[in-house]
Amino acid sequence: MGVVLLLRHNLMKTFILLLLAIPAYASEYLVMQYNENVRIVLSMEPCKDAGYKAVAQRIDKEVMNACWSPEGKLIHIKWEGGDFSEFDISQFSQSK
Repeated sequence: MGVVLLLRHNLMKTFILLLLAIPAYASEYLVMQYNENVRIVLSMEPCKDAGYKAVAQRIDKEVMNACWSPEGKLIHIKWEGGDFSEFDISQFSQSK
């Protein structure tokens, strides 16, 4: 259990260092165009339960809220209703 906590702590430190490497003028959101109708937006605003707030936004203005957390080079997203997704961090870019 202690090893798992240490690994999780080190992964979070690595992710925070990556975020700090982003220039000061950069947006606080990371965005991935999932398909032609949906984009996923990650924020650094804390979620109520754990992790940070995320949202899937459809072009018809419908949204699905979620919480996300870094897991190595993956972003783990837990959606409302209990489903989850994982994406490589390289698929996200700073919003403009």
